[in-house]
Parts: sequence; C-alpha cells; structure tokens
Amino acid sequence: MSFSSEIKDELIKIENMPDCCTHAMAYGMFLFGRSFTLSDISLMTDNERVAEKYLQLSEKACGIKAQLNVSRASKYTVFFENDESRRSVLSVFSCTGNERTRRIDRGNLTNDAVDNEVNLCCCDAAFLRGAFLSCGTASDPNKSYHLEFVVPYKTLSLDLMKILNEYGIKAKHMVRRYVNVIYIKDSESIEELLAMMGAHIAAMEIMNIKIYKDVRNLTNRRNNFENANLSRTVFASFDQVNAIERLKLSGAYLTLSDDLKQIADLRTDNPDASLREIGDMCEPKMSRSAVNHRLKKLMIISENPEKEEDKIDE
Repeated sequence: MSFSSEIKDELIKIENMPDCCTHAMAYGMFLFGRSFTLSDISLMTDNERVAEKYLQLSEKACGIKAQLNVSRASKYTVFFENDESRRSVLSVFSCTGNERTRRIDRGNLTNDAVDNEVNLCCCDAAFLRGAFLSCGTASDPNKSYHLEFVVPYKTLSLDLMKILNEYGIKAKHMVRRYVNVIYIKDSESIEELLAMMGAHIAAMEIMNIKIYKDVRNLTNRRNNFENANLSRTVFASFDQVNAIERLKLSGAYLTLSDDLKQIADLRTDNPDASLREIGDMCEPKMSRSAVNHRLKKLMIISENPEKEEDKIDE
C-alpha cells in the first residue's frame, strides 16, 4: 500500500464528527472532486474506500444518495445522476452551479469548535481532510518529503494555499501540465498538516523516518571522520617508518639520543599504532604531543642527517 493510501485510510476511519465538520469534509470532497457544477458533480478515484466515503458523506451532509460506477480498470466514479439531485447538493453549500470559477466559500467552514492549544479550527481540519481525499497525494517519506493537492482551477488552488499558510504550513503553487498544484516539501509542514487532518499515525511515521535518517547520517559522518583519521595515521606512519629506515641505512640512527631511538624502535615495531598508543608503550610514558614532537625530529634528521639533533628546535 502506498503512503498516500495509508494516509487516506487513516482519514476515512475518523468517525463521530460533529455536524459542522461532516458538512465541511463533504464540502472539501465535493469541491475538489472531478466536477462540482449543475451539469456534473462527481469524483473519480482508484481508491474504493475514498469512493465509499464520498457516498457516505453525500447522504450524511446532503441527505441525497449518490451513484457509484466501477470501470473494468477498477476506476470508481461517484456521481449524482440528475439535475434535481445536483441542485439540492449545491444548495446545501450555498452554490448555484453556475459560478464562473470554483472558489472556497469560508461560510461552509463554521468552525464551531476550536483547539486552543494549537488554535486549530475543527471545520478547517475537516475541510482539508476532504480535499486531500479527493485530490491529495504524498510521496513515500523514505524517498522524499512531498505532499500535494492537484487542483483544476487556479483560484481554487490559491484559496487552498491561503488556508494552509494561515496555519503556518509552507505550501507553494506551481503549474504542472496545465494543472495547478499546491505542494509542500518541508517535512515539518507535512507532519503538521497530517496531524491537523487527523492522520497522526502517518505523521509519526515521518517523524520516525527523520530520526532514523538523522542517526544514519550521523553514523556515516562519524565513520567517514574515523576513516579519514585512520588514513592520515596510516600515511603518516608509512612516512615515519621510511624515515627511520633511511636513518639506519645512513648510520645516523646510531647517533640518536636514547629518547629518539626508543620512539624510532616503537614506531618501526608498531606501524599501525596511534601516537597515544606509542606514548603508552614508552618508558617512562610520554604524552601524544611529546611522541609527535620526537617523530618530527626523526623526519627532519632523515632529510638532513648532518644537522645536530639539539639544534632542530632552534
């Protein structure tokens, strides 16, 4: 099942809405359906449960039974078959069906109840729930964060974007193949919208995926950092061992102080050891910086064997 279907199934299961929200949800489904005019009020979908919800809301909100047709390709079309039924549906939402363009009439969103904690108006949430069932889709959050409403009319799409923006949801408008699209790519805004509409499980799924991605990215960054450090240690050790071998071949090794000989022997015998590990092997123990300082001396002497050891720091 796609993520969009999961969201819609969760929204469809919401029951026991107050009458004002049932009205607002039906308005959202009808207005954002395939058509909402006197000549045709219908919805086409490939989701059987969405079609059933449309049928249910037509009876609850309008007292009129819609008709359902299923094609051989399993496309569900819900419609009102005559002018009288369509006129009655339109009148429920204070429409005539002769409007020149589709707009959102906020009078159908009475918002009798308000959640003061989030300042969420109940009918706005129900309306958006209905709109998403009719024309909304969402990408799999494992792949990308993207939720959109595909709307046939520009004015209607801009009205929808305005409502979303009022709630701080970062919605944007674009035209794709002559169709208006209101889309959201901000993961937090998608979470907020899903929670607002009542799809709390879907919202939690996105949150969990974000946490997983953050942990995975942090682990990858740490691994990359550790690998980079290991590579630097290996290359540095390789150069140091080569320098010590040059000192032995030139005879300069015999002139080294006991401290330098100890570090040279430990590095040669332990090429994979870190500076701190070499320091712990010394007698007496040395700090990491002290080991590093002596190895640098060995590198300088290997390049210039005639330079006196006690003058290297000058």
